[in-house]
Amino acid sequence: MRRLIIMALLATFAFVVTPAQAAMAACPEVGDVYYSFSNVTTSRLLSNLRSDYLKGPGTITYTKTTTGTVSGSVTGTASAEAGVIFAKASVSIGITVGYSWAKTDTWSYAKPVPSGKTARLVMWHESRKMTVTKKQIVAPCNVKTVWTRAAQAPIMANINVWDLQYA
Repeated sequence: MRRLIIMALLATFAFVVTPAQAAMAACPEVGDVYYSFSNVTTSRLLSNLRSDYLKGPGTITYTKTTTGTVSGSVTGTASAEAGVIFAKASVSIGITVGYSWAKTDTWSYAKPVPSGKTARLVMWHESRKMTVTKKQIVAPCNVKTVWTRAAQAPIMANINVWDLQYA
C-alpha cells in the first residue's frame, strides 16, 4: 500500500510543468543569440612591424623577413566571443574579417623623413570599425538587447599601408 502511494505521488509530480518550461515550449527560440552590425567604416590597425626611429633628414629603409600581425577587438568582450562575432560580421558586412590577421613575408619599404622630424616606418593593416548589438530571445518570446559595443576587425585580405609615425 505504501509503495502504491509513493508511486502515485511520483507519477503526479512527473507531469508538473514550470512556467519557464511552458514558455520555452511556446517559444523554442528562447535563449537564441543574434548579432547585428551597424556604422561600418573602413579603418586601419597598427601592425607589429616597425623600424627604429630616424631623425631627418634621411631615408628609413625597412627590410625583414618576418610575420606581420594585427588583432581585432570588441570592447569588453572575451576573444572567444569576438571570434564568433567577426565570423557573423563577415556575412553581414560583405567582407571577410577575423579576430586576427597574420602574414609571413619579406617586407621591404623605404620612406624619406623630413628635416627636423623624427619618425619610424610602420605598417598599418586595413580593418573595419563597427557597432555590434547582441540580442537574445527571452521568455515569453521577446527580444532583449544584451549590449551594444564598438568593434574593430582586421580584414583577411593582404591590404597594408606603410607610413611614417612621428615621435
